Amino acid sequence: MEKTHVLIIGGSAAGIVAAVTTKSFYPDKSVLLVRKEKSMMVPCGIPYIFGTLDYSDQNQVSDAALTDAGVTLKQTEITSIDPEKRI
Repeated sequence: MEKTHVLIIGGSAAGIVAAVTTKSFYPDKSVLLVRKEKSMMVPCGIPYIFGTLDYSDQNQVSDAALTDAGVTLKQTEITSIDPEKRI
């Protein structure tokens, strides 16, 4: 079990924004983002509409924004949580 100040379950658009925003407001707190997938696809259709993504292999969101902000990433599946014990 890893200790962290903030645990974010899910690495899609909302998880990415939550993690980066948390680190920007609380840089001294540890943030752990847990996701099932190895990488995330672009969660928005705008790049496809305007043609900035030419190939399907370009539709992956880079982890650099998260790791550069100091967010720790873990690829696994959360099967249960215990809010009272905070585990």
